[in-house]
Amino acid sequence: MKLQCQICIINRLHSNFNVKTSGKYLKSTLALGKELTEQNEYFLLHFSSLNKTGIKYRVKNMTKVFVKCLSEGKATLRFEDPPHDLCIKGESIQLKCFMRLLKSCVTGDVKEQQLSNLCNISVTTKDSVPTKLIINDRSEFPSKGLPRTLETLHINGLRLCNFRREILLLKHLVILDLSNNEIENIPPEFGRMPCLSELYVANNKLGAKEKVDWRWLFGPQLIKMLKLLDLSGNNLKSLPKSIWKIQKLVTLKLDNNLLQRLPAALGRINCLRYLTISKNKLSALPCSLMQCHLEYIDLSSNSFHHTDVSVELNRNSDWKCYISSLLHLSSEVVLRNKFYYAPNLIPLTLVQFLDDANMCVCGAPVVNDKLYINKKFELKDFFRIVVFDNNRNSAVDFECYFCCKCRKR
Repeated sequence: MKLQCQICIINRLHSNFNVKTSGKYLKSTLALGKELTEQNEYFLLHFSSLNKTGIKYRVKNMTKVFVKCLSEGKATLRFEDPPHDLCIKGESIQLKCFMRLLKSCVTGDVKEQQLSNLCNISVTTKDSVPTKLIINDRSEFPSKGLPRTLETLHINGLRLCNFRREILLLKHLVILDLSNNEIENIPPEFGRMPCLSELYVANNKLGAKEKVDWRWLFGPQLIKMLKLLDLSGNNLKSLPKSIWKIQKLVTLKLDNNLLQRLPAALGRINCLRYLTISKNKLSALPCSLMQCHLEYIDLSSNSFHHTDVSVELNRNSDWKCYISSLLHLSSEVVLRNKFYYAPNLIPLTLVQFLDDANMCVCGAPVVNDKLYINKKFELKDFFRIVVFDNNRNSAVDFECYFCCKCRKR
């Protein structure tokens, strides 16, 4: 039996002489077999990119096995001769099967198992771990399912109506491209993908339903890892207000949708650098975008025209401009100091209230969304590269909210 995995070899003698090991994991093949002469003698053969001839370990020389993190796809084998520790990382199900067979070899219960002889074991090009797969036709799907070792997966133009749930098992997936299909819904479990950093779902039907289920976008893992999100061509009429929670997002593509407004808190994404929103129905931008250090923004083919929308701010309009409620004051303190909050700490209604907060033109948090004005600003004064219909005049309306200090000015 062969196991495709990553292995780090630690020589215990090095620690006695204060020699540091590299601690680097290498793509490897670990084979379990038996001796040709002695049928009850089992061995492990370790192949790697640096050692293609392989290192032989006798199973009888194995003294300890560490399987505390086996469910996470990790295990360690300790040998007496040579004094090596094999630190293994791989797909959890395959590793469990391998460890189960290894246990059978140690206990001697391998009568029904067929193990290869030493002379028959070799590593060929077919043994290389598949990390990238491109599928442009339904007939190209692997008969045994998607390899669990995939890091890049492209499934384009197949007119898939349903999300393939086997993708949820690809724990090493970094890039996923599902463009040019007909997917209407993504399951909430997708938010637990641990390594996904680039997601392309352009030209699908995520906005076909009146209410879009965005739970998948705010999963505990996805909001920490996602750096590129392409939602172009999905007939989206709105975006979730909590999109700012994807704090590592660098590139956001929203072209060819039906968006009339952007979330007011979009500018709270500190890492955002590339934003494309062409071919929508936008008439104004949230002032929070002024706080983003955008390198590139595309606003072509929208509906920008100046509209004199304002709420008169004067000293006689109650005292709300100067004296806020205790809820507003405490919320602004929480947001200004970036205190951590979650539904298990405060009521869910307060979490939603904080998530919906806006930003002032000065960058301070604003929890009162009733007081704002539309004001024209030149895009080139805030963004490095601007793609706009009118190259000479790139001034557009911004929805400007004001904190207590800015209202007094």
